Amino acid sequence: MQAQIRSPFIVANLAARPSVKTLIAAAIAWAALGLVAAPAHAAPFAQMTAQTTPTGQQAEDDPLFDKLYAHVNTAGGKVPVFRTAEDAINNAPPVRELNGYEWVTVLSTVEIAGVRVSQINAEEWILADKLTFTRPSRFQGRFFDQTPDRPFAWVLSAFQPTLEPDGATNTAAPVYGRYDVVQIYEKAVVGATIWYRIGEQQWTRQQRLGIVTPRQPPPQLKNMRERLHGKWIFVNIYEQTLAAYEGERLIFASLVSSGLPKWETIKGVFQIQYKNRLQPMYNGAGDPELGEYYLEEVPFNMFFSGDYALHGAYWHDGFGFKKSRGCVNLSIRDARWLFEWTEPPASPWGYAKAGPDSPGTWVWVW
Repeated sequence: MQAQIRSPFIVANLAARPSVKTLIAAAIAWAALGLVAAPAHAAPFAQMTAQTTPTGQQAEDDPLFDKLYAHVNTAGGKVPVFRTAEDAINNAPPVRELNGYEWVTVLSTVEIAGVRVSQINAEEWILADKLTFTRPSRFQGRFFDQTPDRPFAWVLSAFQPTLEPDGATNTAAPVYGRYDVVQIYEKAVVGATIWYRIGEQQWTRQQRLGIVTPRQPPPQLKNMRERLHGKWIFVNIYEQTLAAYEGERLIFASLVSSGLPKWETIKGVFQIQYKNRLQPMYNGAGDPELGEYYLEEVPFNMFFSGDYALHGAYWHDGFGFKKSRGCVNLSIRDARWLFEWTEPPASPWGYAKAGPDSPGTWVWVW
């Protein structure tokens, strides 16, 4: 039974990458997977890596990062919320208590008689020493002028390549850092481990990469592209990547965080049902397995099947790893772009509901 809101609740540590697929062949034909040299008309890789946000904003002046969020430290017990800052420092009776996994939006912090107190809502104050303050990840995916002719990938954890699959370290090669973007030229299998060549004498394991391979739309979409705006999204659960298409052209791709093994994201072909720019998420059904949690102001929500949604996540920077309770987490920059690009268009107050005259964008989860 699903919770009323299927939350993107995350664990403290990065979840392990999915296990390597069991393959019988010792090597795979690269051409069959598109792992071939790009022809003359291929989109230059530099075009992809050079672009920033659709609006050209830089991280320093992006209003998305004006908000300050905080995790409520409830490990020692319930945390009281007070009506005024003075009530908080005088330990007056609270208006409510926070318990479980709680994230709040911090409006301001003041110091009174040497005690720091933070406002989290109208007439709601909390002792600042109960909060761990954070800013959301500034990670953002990539935009494309035309579809690349070969797969590419984000680096999930830092590494230095090997000279060959399962070989010695190539000490002359650069050390690749998290969120670097690389091209993929070849694929090989050693035992049960997949290896990819990302440069001359530069190989790395599959577990270190989140890969995007441009693809065609599924049969359900091919005959309806024009009526449904030609827009569709592909979420690859194994690779933890997302790709957005207009017709057969890849225009955007990024890393995501889908459901943990116990709460796998639903698979299939869906359409966005409704969108909401900002809303809380919590265990509304009281499902004991989901636990008690409350996430304030979850941004850019796009619900595609019941309580399953694409949405922004300000509470972690683990994109490329499974971390949620069923939803598909994106960085808030990626979620903002998808929210504005997908159908139906949101109203000025940030809400949209799909209907016969305003169908939602296709979402293929695989």
